[in-house]
This record gives sequence, structure tokens and C-alpha cells, in this order.
Amino acid sequence: MSVKVIAFGEALIDMLAKPSHAGPTTFVAHPGGAPANVAVGVAKLGGNACFLGQVGQDMFGDTLVETMQNFGVDTSQFVQTSAAMTALAFVSLDDEGERSFAFYRDGSADLLYRAEQCPESFLHESLFHSCSNTLTEPGIRKEHLELMARARAGGAVVSFDVNYRHNLWPEGADAKTPIWEAMLASDLVKISREELEALYGKDPSLVTKLLEGGLTLLLITDGGEPLEAHWSGGSMQLVPPAAKVLDSTAAGDSFVSGLLYQLSVQSIDQPAFAGWVRDESRLRAALEFASRCGALTVSRYGAFQALPVGAELGL
Repeated sequence: MSVKVIAFGEALIDMLAKPSHAGPTTFVAHPGGAPANVAVGVAKLGGNACFLGQVGQDMFGDTLVETMQNFGVDTSQFVQTSAAMTALAFVSLDDEGERSFAFYRDGSADLLYRAEQCPESFLHESLFHSCSNTLTEPGIRKEHLELMARARAGGAVVSFDVNYRHNLWPEGADAKTPIWEAMLASDLVKISREELEALYGKDPSLVTKLLEGGLTLLLITDGGEPLEAHWSGGSMQLVPPAAKVLDSTAAGDSFVSGLLYQLSVQSIDQPAFAGWVRDESRLRAALEFASRCGALTVSRYGAFQALPVGAELGL
């Protein structure tokens, strides 16, 4: 039986700039948000995906809940509140498909979620995934770290994608410390080379510090350059498949969803995770699958819609 993948955090609307060579810029609304993308990505591959979080009782919140349900995500713990509005992110793309973001997220509904809203046993024996966008303010940071601790104590494999967006953090805020704390509270971390160097510089001892701190698997992505995987006692590199990049919005989320899908269908729980990582053939196969997911996603526009379905991966 597959292990449940629970994605926690922000679900928002990506207002994606429509390519135009003349006239005013127009934006097309796409449901998104990094953890929401991961949940939908797992579900589209045919996996057991749940979303944990909160949106507003508004048209954007309605769209997110309905759309995720239609993709097969369990939304039983996806809350709507009248206390705040659903967050928005305006996304523009350059000629290479790289993104720039403008977030409208001050006091939004996702930041008001509290750990007590999650049933105690819901996180047990699962794959629990989150990212740093729910560390940006002290209130939601406390709740986020509590959920990570509860998941780990309940036997979940805890996955964390750094997904650092500097303009989500208040001016002058310390992002390095809470992100480091979250990485050490995890079993699996994905971070891009750009994020790693922006936050912590080029210190070669960072990988060792994380692994000695209790992290089981560290993945460092670098666009089209080789992916690095590090674990206690070993490492490997993997060259991602070539892809024509139209929109990189959900590329990392697609990679994560592919990896978590593989862990889920192989029924890898926390006691089994370290042994699975040390089985280099299984790890490499899962990373190759995840990389193919990411390559397919960047070749089309949007977030939920761009994520691949199982048939495209031979499932």
C-alpha cells in the first residue's frame, strides 16, 4: 500500500504574465503555490496525495479547493476561512522562461493556519512535505516547525524544499536561521545551488554540517547542470535530461513530486528511508524519474496544468 504524501503550506493563485510583444501585459490566473504544486504533481502521477493548509473564503480559494479536488488530491484538511484573503503571486517570465515574482501575501489566509487545526494522527506514517514560504513570519514559523516535529515523531519521512523567495521575507529579516532549523528538522532536503549560495555562501563544510546534524539526504539542484545527492557515507551526481524551457515556475515542485511519488509507491517510511538512500541503484532510479518530471514541466506554461501525468512517464 502506498504511503500518503501530505503537502503543507501555501496554496495561492499565480497570475502568470501572458507573453506579448505589443500592448499592455495581461495576466492569466493559474492555481499554484509550491506545496500545492507538489500535492497535485503526486496525484497526477497516480499517487496518494493530501493537502494541508488554508485559503480564504473567496473566489480564488474556491478555485484552489475545487481544482485540487478535480486532480485527485485529498482536500479533507484544506481549510477555508473568512478571516483573510487567498494569496496572489504575479509571475513574469524572461525570454529563457526564468521567473520573477511579486507577492500579495501580507496577512493572507495561509499565514493564519495553526497546528491545532490538524488532527493529531493525520501526520503519522506519511511523507510530510513543506517549504520555506511558511517560515517567513514568526506566527506561521512556529506552527510550521511544530507540524514538522509532530510528523517526524509520528514516523513520517519529513521532506523540505528550501524554495527561497527573498521578497517574501520582511526587509532585514533573518532567513538563514529558520531555514537552517527546518533543514535540520527534516529527513530529505532539496535546495538549489543558487539558494544555497545566496543564503550560506560557498562554504564547503555546509553539506557535512547538515548530514552530521541528522539530515539523511541532501539534494542540490542546479538547473540544467548536474544534480548532487549527498548522504552519510556517500554522494552521486546525475545529469538532468535536456529540455526546452518555456516556464520554470513549477520545475522544482515537479521534481519533488516525482521523488515523493517514488517513495510513496515503494512504501518507504521513516525506518526504511536511510536504507533506501544507501541503495544507490534505487536512489538513482528515483532521481532520474524525478528529473524527467521536471524536464516535462518546464516545457509548458503554468503550474498545475504543466505537471505531468503518469502516462507521460510510462506509468
